[in-house]
Parts: sequence; C-alpha cells; structure tokens
Amino acid sequence: MQRLVPGLIGRAAEIFGGLPALAQHLGVAEHALGLWATGKASAPVGIVEVLVDLVLKDDIARAKGDRRHEPRAVAEHTH
Repeated sequence: MQRLVPGLIGRAAEIFGGLPALAQHLGVAEHALGLWATGKASAPVGIVEVLVDLVLKDDIARAKGDRRHEPRAVAEHTH
C-alpha cells in the first residue's frame, strides 16, 4: 500500500492547492508529508485512509459533473 502513497499525496496536493495546504488539512508537518511523498518514510495508515477518501470524493464529484450520458465503452478482451 505504501507504494501508492506518493501518487495519493500528489493528487491530494493538486486538490488542496499544494503540499503546504494539504499538510495543514491533514494536521501534519510539511516535512513529514514530503518524506511520505518521496517514499523516504512510511505514512501512517490513518493518513493513507484520509488521502484515499479525499481523492475518491474528488473523483466522484468530478464524475458527477461529467456531461457524458453514456457509460464508458468496455474494452474488448482478446484471447
């Protein structure tokens, strides 16, 4: 799961407008967030859960704003 943390932090930082704002929202030191973002330290499970929740909620909100009315095409499987 820790291998996903840098991507989650990057995406959450985009949502919040940068690492400083994300660190403030999470209530963690920006330095610690930077270590987790680079994979130099492991993020606590509770922080990872919050990051997943933030990213999923943003993705769901974006999907609701999607103007397409048809579902995405399912890729055909070749055997």
